Amino acid sequence: MMKLMTLKQYMKISKPALIRKITKALRAMPKAKLARLCYNITKAKLPRLRTIRQKALPKRKTKRKKMTKAEKNKFLARLNKGRIKAGLKPIRAKR
Repeated sequence: MMKLMTLKQYMKISKPALIRKITKALRAMPKAKLARLCYNITKAKLPRLRTIRQKALPKRKTKRKKMTKAEKNKFLARLNKGRIKAGLKPIRAKR
């Protein structure tokens, strides 16, 4: 049974000896695992793709003033006049 070596111990081993050790381990590895390892090594060389998160709109500091029924009807009439000119359906007031 082989003992687990520390990084410090591996640093003391020569480079050719480390290459031999790695090659021996790779030869024993199944093809599927080798392919996965190769894919991950290649993927690690690619630049990172950062997603840009959209910032939330700032909260309204003051509350909107509620319109009276008469103000709302006047507003909708003005709005609908433009919509009808543009060939769109008018907006009906909610009851």
